[in-house]
Amino acid sequence: MTAKRKDKKGGLQVVLYFYMILILLLVLTVSSYTWFSLSKTPRVSNMSMYISVMNGLEFSTLPYGDDWTKQLAYVDLVTETSPLRPVTWSDEQQRFFAAEYGMDGRLEYDLEPLSDERNANRSDDDGYYCIATFYATSDDTMKVSLTPAVEVTEGKQGAGTYLVGTPLWNDETISHDNGGRGAENAVRIGIQITRLDRFGDPTDEPPLFYIYEPNADRHNDGSWGLLDTPSIDGADTLVPPDRLITQTASDWAEVDPIQQNVHQYTLGEFTGDTHLFLIHEDEVVMIRLYLWLEGQDVDCTNAISDAKITANIQFLAVSDEESGMHPVDKEPEQDTPENE
Repeated sequence: MTAKRKDKKGGLQVVLYFYMILILLLVLTVSSYTWFSLSKTPRVSNMSMYISVMNGLEFSTLPYGDDWTKQLAYVDLVTETSPLRPVTWSDEQQRFFAAEYGMDGRLEYDLEPLSDERNANRSDDDGYYCIATFYATSDDTMKVSLTPAVEVTEGKQGAGTYLVGTPLWNDETISHDNGGRGAENAVRIGIQITRLDRFGDPTDEPPLFYIYEPNADRHNDGSWGLLDTPSIDGADTLVPPDRLITQTASDWAEVDPIQQNVHQYTLGEFTGDTHLFLIHEDEVVMIRLYLWLEGQDVDCTNAISDAKITANIQFLAVSDEESGMHPVDKEPEQDTPENE
């Protein structure tokens, strides 16, 4: 009898283990389905950006012309904007990729390669990301960097470089909603620098591609801390660390009393060097700003839905002499009575 009871008990344990494994597999399947489909629908449908420089640099929409200025409006550079669907950057292939989804909404393992010609600056189903192209020149050799964010008092919008969700007025609550819906934590801005020759064509020098990651330490689940975004190339970050510019979180808050057109901004700080390139006297470089929703980011989830973002990109140009990098030419010898 004892042996039979043991056999029966052992059989029940085997069945129990079987059902536990089956339930675990079902949970893993559901979890995988949920995780893989997280970044299917979030998008940024509205983007406001201003591009400016403090000093020492000028911008133009043409490589050689007479319309050089200190500030450009994003809407003048990108007339038809993409909804910024989730994509990811491959530094090895120098292009973006988008996930392909099957009929049931599950992520296909093959990634779809995208191209600037087919998928940038479009408002239809082929639109995934945006590109703003402009040109920069200088009368002197300058070291160019991104300008740190600077808070402006009296509730006005700040200056420098930052990205936040747009405050949207809600008549029912008589307060503002965060138009970013968390997308501000997953948006990336790529800065591509291409040197041009005197004819306006790219030189043989390969372009440099930097990634600016705003709000890098804030996450939609309420947690804080810098997290690396892995690359599909197998690297820990989308670009090498020397070309990755991260910034702590920027945000806005209501003023007291609440006013419809006034907010209090708290702007983030860069966590490292923001140097981009060195421009020589009378040289022209092409700058392309790529804007996308990074699908590999932990904050790229369906909770985002449609989002509205406000950004400011400001460049700082410092004379190469001031940077201490300018070579000092030897003064020519002066004629003296001994030399004559």
